[in-house]
Amino acid sequence: MITIYQLITSIHLGGSENVAFQLTEHCKSNINNNNFKFTVVELYNTENNYAHEKKRILAEKNIDMITLFKGKKRVSMFFAPLKLFYLLWKNKPKIVHSHTDLPDFVLASSMRILSFLNIKKPAVVRTIHSTQLWSVHPKFAKFTESTFHDDHIASVSLGALNAHKKLRIDCKQPISSNQKVIYNGCKIPEMKKHPFKTSNKKINIAFCGRFVLYKGIDTLINVINKINKLHQDIFVFHIIGNGDYLYDILELQKKYDNVYVYDSVPNISEKLYDFDFIFMPSHFEGLPLVSIESSFAKVPVIASYAPGLDETFPTDWPLRFKLDNENDILKLFENIKNNHYDIDELKLKAYNFVSEHFSFDRMIKEYSNFYLDIYNNEK
Repeated sequence: MITIYQLITSIHLGGSENVAFQLTEHCKSNINNNNFKFTVVELYNTENNYAHEKKRILAEKNIDMITLFKGKKRVSMFFAPLKLFYLLWKNKPKIVHSHTDLPDFVLASSMRILSFLNIKKPAVVRTIHSTQLWSVHPKFAKFTESTFHDDHIASVSLGALNAHKKLRIDCKQPISSNQKVIYNGCKIPEMKKHPFKTSNKKINIAFCGRFVLYKGIDTLINVINKINKLHQDIFVFHIIGNGDYLYDILELQKKYDNVYVYDSVPNISEKLYDFDFIFMPSHFEGLPLVSIESSFAKVPVIASYAPGLDETFPTDWPLRFKLDNENDILKLFENIKNNHYDIDELKLKAYNFVSEHFSFDRMIKEYSNFYLDIYNNEK
């Protein structure tokens, strides 16, 4: 049995967490009857409907779930490394696969304790999910990166790979020789019943993701205010997710009768089909699954020019805008209102592009082989 920990920040609606869940549920190995045994490990607990539902689904599939700390997020940064160290020492997983910066930091702390006590360490896989790494806490970056040497790096995009190379150079650390790009893959979604209050007489625009600045939540709020003044009774905005700016989003819902707010929705890819467009005003991304899933669901994406997000579209995708150009954004919405685009052509173009580049089966196969190569080399 090849035991693998999938280390995530917490169970919430995020691309990195979804990738971890997909690998946990679908990666398989039958070499010498030596199958993978996955455990999902979160740093701290998130209390919302999505988290509870996801834990129920994992339990039904006999996938173990561990929470390192059940208190507040900030305090977890102290206690989570101690609990993880204990688990690594007691259970001795063959591989720990870390997703994003905070799990990397906690894992680095635990690995240092193992080194200090001269205890054998597991192999480390880190998936780089973003093109912006440790921009707020550079000292944490130096501590984290100096812990890892020639670990196994899988970046979700070329942008993320280059960002991590730059981080290593900035931290005066050698670049790992074990690195590659493995694009996130998505299944073609089924059409399931959804909870959204869509209108067949208006244009339905959806935002799906965390309510944080890098996802462009400030731009979203500003655009809704402007659009509702310029084009009354044309658009309906559906805002799906949770996060730091929840209060601001709920205030927006109170202000307008064409704004609907929903908590994070499990398996959102199966419920996107009824929207007319997805709006993604991101400042940066790693490789956003929502964009790829929307194209598979044949829902066109209105998107900013953002690192990582760019790689999910054909180079001549017409529904893109510059974040610092408000007129650029408003012009797109005006064009949509005036039926300027051939929507069927856009749907087909996006669908063909993601089908070629973001196959779910290819992602699962690449990660499965990645794990096997690491296991065989570590034996």
